[in-house]
Amino acid sequence: MSIRTKFTLFTFFAMVLLTGGILTSIFFTQTTLLKKQFEDNQHKLFKDFTTTCYEAVIVKDEILIFNTMKSLIETYKPQIIYSGYISATDMKLLVTLNKEKEQQLLQRITHVKGTTIENFILNGDEIKEFAAELKDKEGSYAGTIKVGFSSTYLKQQIDEAVLLTAKRIINIAIVAIIIALILSNILVALLVKPIKVLTDAAIKVGSGNLDVQTGIKGKDEVGILGKTFDEMVQKVKQLDELKDSFVSSVSHELRSPLSAIDGYIDYLVELLNSGSEVPAEKQLKALNIMKDATKRLTTFINNILDLAKIKAGKFELNKIPVQPEEIILEVVSLFEQMALRQNKTILSSVPKELPLIYADPERIKEVITNFIGNALKFTDPNATITVTARVVAEQTLTKGYKHPVANAANNYVEISVIDTGWGIPENELDKIFDKFYQVGGTTPKKPKGTGLGLAIAYEIVKLHGGEIGVESQVGKGSTFKFVIPIYKTKV
Repeated sequence: MSIRTKFTLFTFFAMVLLTGGILTSIFFTQTTLLKKQFEDNQHKLFKDFTTTCYEAVIVKDEILIFNTMKSLIETYKPQIIYSGYISATDMKLLVTLNKEKEQQLLQRITHVKGTTIENFILNGDEIKEFAAELKDKEGSYAGTIKVGFSSTYLKQQIDEAVLLTAKRIINIAIVAIIIALILSNILVALLVKPIKVLTDAAIKVGSGNLDVQTGIKGKDEVGILGKTFDEMVQKVKQLDELKDSFVSSVSHELRSPLSAIDGYIDYLVELLNSGSEVPAEKQLKALNIMKDATKRLTTFINNILDLAKIKAGKFELNKIPVQPEEIILEVVSLFEQMALRQNKTILSSVPKELPLIYADPERIKEVITNFIGNALKFTDPNATITVTARVVAEQTLTKGYKHPVANAANNYVEISVIDTGWGIPENELDKIFDKFYQVGGTTPKKPKGTGLGLAIAYEIVKLHGGEIGVESQVGKGSTFKFVIPIYKTKV
């Protein structure tokens, strides 16, 4: 069943239930109001009739009483069935349109003290009888008047009025239901159209076509859904491209060291099989090359395993209070010879007596190592790479960081790696820490890599409760930095 059919049926049944509820409510309300209205009218008629008869008694004009009774019957038939009068001397007057019931009604014209209301049934007709005594000027009893109202007629009038109202409501309800169905169909059409576009787009994406955009706009939920879908497809496309690049990089990362290992093994085997003596320096060179290739493979595989552990939530940190200066100086010393061979300068500018940080020293070394390694890759000869550290003085850190660091003052140590290299385009800065991402073609050359190092560094810093960031200008260099919480002893 389509959404349009479901929505139409829902609207129809909702309107039917609503109409039914309104009709029921109006029926009982209208019945109560009409009943009260008719009863009030009966009391008023009887009161007016009593006043007229009292005036007639004062002037002792019984003919006036009879004419008033007759006028009352003719004016309000069939609401009033009869009216009667009995004098103090038992003279009875009766006016009724039903001659067959005249004798029965005449028997009911009796003396009454005060004012009474009595209900009775006469030949199947329910009657409500009002009675009141009349007094003369001296206050002496002068007679009794009675008026009989037809309760059956009253109920009939109420039913007719309610039925008429119900018919009007039903007619209005039918028109309302038709309008509601038309409007609901228009509304569903407006809702279903973008949903259909989304469905078709999802089918295309499912079949592998990532060049899909719904183009749905708007600030409502459907518009937001369409925008989110388009953004999702773009991210999936980017991820797909990154994976392709990753596969290419992985192939290179695996092929290069494996080719080197395989080539030098064949070389050594060939020399050994030839029976000729292999110079020690050649053996040592071959073994060193194979060792470096094995180290590259090990690093690459460890990166893959670290990412898998992070994703599975099984990446463990062994955090201890540690001096950041010791970590920085140790990592810098490891890169000094490499920087010297590349005709580059690596410096450290770390103030003494920095507070302890609460961190896993090996993992922090891994982050700094990644930063310095990238700085060496993306700089020209004669470049300078400087590693700095400081206690954060600002209350909030925002510049260059992926997320603002609140309450930073005196709570974090910031470690930065600053180079004078090629720099990174501004439009790539927000993606630099994404998995598999590598800087585009703005660099003079594109060193090979997997695009995993910075992603792992980002996760390591986050797991420490810190934040990572980068600032860069093309042609002037880059600054990679991160903050780690200062160790504070519990009181």
